[in-house]
Amino acid sequence: MARIALLCSEPIRESMAGIGIRYLEFARRLPTLGIDTVLVSPGPVRQAQDLGLPVERLRRYERGGLARILCDCDGIVAQGHLANEALRTASSKPIAIDLCDPFLIENLVYSRDGKSELFARDRLSWLLQMSRGDFLLCSSEEQRTFYLGFLASLGRINPDSVRRDPELAHLLAVVPFGLPDELPVHRPYLPTAAKGKKRFLFGGLYDWYDPWTVLKAFEILDRPDWSILFVRNPNPETTPQTLIGRVARWAGEHGWLGNRVEIIDWVPAERRFDLLRDVDALVATHSATIEAQISIRTRFLEAMLAGCPIVASEGGTIARIVAARTAGFTVPTGDSPALARLLAGMFNDPTALNRRLEAGRALAAEFVWQRAIAPLLPFCRSPWIDPGKPALPQAMGESSGLASPGSRSVTSRILGRVRRIRRPRGMA
Repeated sequence: MARIALLCSEPIRESMAGIGIRYLEFARRLPTLGIDTVLVSPGPVRQAQDLGLPVERLRRYERGGLARILCDCDGIVAQGHLANEALRTASSKPIAIDLCDPFLIENLVYSRDGKSELFARDRLSWLLQMSRGDFLLCSSEEQRTFYLGFLASLGRINPDSVRRDPELAHLLAVVPFGLPDELPVHRPYLPTAAKGKKRFLFGGLYDWYDPWTVLKAFEILDRPDWSILFVRNPNPETTPQTLIGRVARWAGEHGWLGNRVEIIDWVPAERRFDLLRDVDALVATHSATIEAQISIRTRFLEAMLAGCPIVASEGGTIARIVAARTAGFTVPTGDSPALARLLAGMFNDPTALNRRLEAGRALAAEFVWQRAIAPLLPFCRSPWIDPGKPALPQAMGESSGLASPGSRSVTSRILGRVRRIRRPRGMA
């Protein structure tokens, strides 16, 4: 039986974001399907053990020690910066790269502030991971189409690869964020709301979200008994908190902080469904960006499972399937008046609202973990090395690891040749 190492860049602990939850669920569910796994993360083993994982299946990541940690593993599933290190230190082992989090696209919002080095490193990470990974995971069909273009530019899609695998199912598969088969018993997380009060959850704030559309809609509605909840990120050391700080300042200046705008700490992972059942709706709007087009909003999936009404901006995977299934509500991006009208009438017809909630539950049932992880199982049971990979250039960031932005890596030499190609006349 193959032993699979699950490499998660986020610490596995009580309060964690989607990547941590994803790998915790991988570690919980793969062994029930007969797959020997070990979970590797930067957090203390005890914290993961507290979440119900046997200590023998847990290993703590230590910088420079990954080769030793993985020595008895036959295959690897990795994401984030740990995927880079795995490709450098365990390149002889089959490695599946989890690209469910399109971090290069997400982090473009931070590069606007002149942090071009972040973009350069993210881009080199993708070049390395997509050129050297044996099997790649993504979270939606939109993402798969996006990544196929990237892979084609790297030469991973070619006559030989298509002849061996016409649909490229062994190169890139959709493994979305999953959901539990059934919800835990509800234990209220928030204090009981006053009579007539409605609480709306926005959730965590990343810089590609758009809280201002919601706040302006609340101004239009002028309902002092309604509040919107924002959540502080559990990883402030690695996740910029600029936007939530701006929201807090705005709310303070308007006299809303603590009443119409509430900012709460990140909810422990095991209690997140309690929070969703305590609020009246999930309303999380985003800006019109490429990030919105290729990301899947896991908070909406979980809300649908919990029977919580959802309101999303148009654009992207969730908005597409929600609109197609009438499983929630969507509004044009940035349209505060439209959002205000929707919220004002959303609860007026309980029968119509319940139909949407039932459609949402049915949609959520299609994302149960057993179904979500099915495309990953063949690799875990019999890890493979992509036979077309040796024909590719040496790892895009140099064989020793990621090259610095100013170094002359294989990639920079190729791109230099591309830049020197003379443009046809008339091309901008």
